[in-house]
Amino acid sequence: MRRFDLRSLRFGEGSELERELVVEVAPFHFGGAEYGVAGGQVTLGFMATRVGSRLTLNAELETVLHGPCQRCLEDAHYALVVEGDEYVLEGESEGVEADEEGYVTGHMIDLEVWVRDLIGAELPTKILCRDDCSGLCPVCGQNLNADPDHVHETSTEDAGI
Repeated sequence: MRRFDLRSLRFGEGSELERELVVEVAPFHFGGAEYGVAGGQVTLGFMATRVGSRLTLNAELETVLHGPCQRCLEDAHYALVVEGDEYVLEGESEGVEADEEGYVTGHMIDLEVWVRDLIGAELPTKILCRDDCSGLCPVCGQNLNADPDHVHETSTEDAGI
């Protein structure tokens, strides 16, 4: 699912309802590398609260982002727990600047864009395979995690002597 029609919500006598929605998530390009969520989709815990013609939408999800470590290029997995809110008045996102587009337009919420933005906001500055990743040797590209004692002999010519 990429888009969801908010008019399909049936509140009945209550002013709150919950749904689980499966949302497709395209791969991210981050730091020059591609990262994706398992199976290309996430299960979104979606809650809507109604007060008059206003809706407050809450999203919650847990996922793992997969891609290359930004130091050693081995597989990296980054677990995320994400939560966010969106405010809607009469079928349109509230609080959106004039030059921006909201997640909700004409009672339709763009779940894919909302979820991608929520995940993107939670990404660290670097995605690593582990916190103490040593990276690659700048001389030959050897993975320093596999060989922590890796060194290169330097000649007196290389040292500038």
